[in-house]
Amino acid sequence: MQNTFQTLRRTTLQIALAGALASASTLGLMPSHAAAVEAHVENAGIFTAQIPVDGSNIATGQAVIVVDRPIEEVLRIVLDYANYVRFMPNFTKSKVLAQRGSRAIVYMEVSVAKGMYTLYGQLDLAERPQDGVSRVVAGRLMDGNIDAFDASFKLTPTDDGARTEIDFRIYVDPDLPLPSSVFSRENERAAGRTVRALRARVAETPSDST
Repeated sequence: MQNTFQTLRRTTLQIALAGALASASTLGLMPSHAAAVEAHVENAGIFTAQIPVDGSNIATGQAVIVVDRPIEEVLRIVLDYANYVRFMPNFTKSKVLAQRGSRAIVYMEVSVAKGMYTLYGQLDLAERPQDGVSRVVAGRLMDGNIDAFDASFKLTPTDDGARTEIDFRIYVDPDLPLPSSVFSRENERAAGRTVRALRARVAETPSDST
């Protein structure tokens, strides 16, 4: 009798998990096979990974890419917070509420799960002091409808300054009832989409040398 109960319980948990994963796929949080193949092609030249976070079951998403522009030209785009809505994936609003130098309080809205949810928040964005030649622009959540948000762009000059390596990291805990592995994967995918969008934005922006 006990073995039968344990079997039924295990089966129920498996069905519940399968349902949650199916919902995630339907919402667009998990890629289909065709989407995965397309993403592989679009992400050529982009390294992505999941970085464990102490005290959380959700991992930070990381993406690294090298673009053919000097660091100052890339930094100018990264610091243009008000125009994130023009090129950042799924951004529906980016409004600077206050700014002094590189530091700004920015209100942002991001559409997720194919428009079924809107995440919003006020972010503290600024260039952070660094040793060496790298420049880092980081943002942290001040207020919003998500549990946690952290993101950073680390820009490092390469090839004698002719090119720039972009190392973008993002951690989002949207407080939705889905397995943490779904959000870890989504953070990784979001990182990849962000650097791909930034690469396109850099390519369409006139260079200082032209």
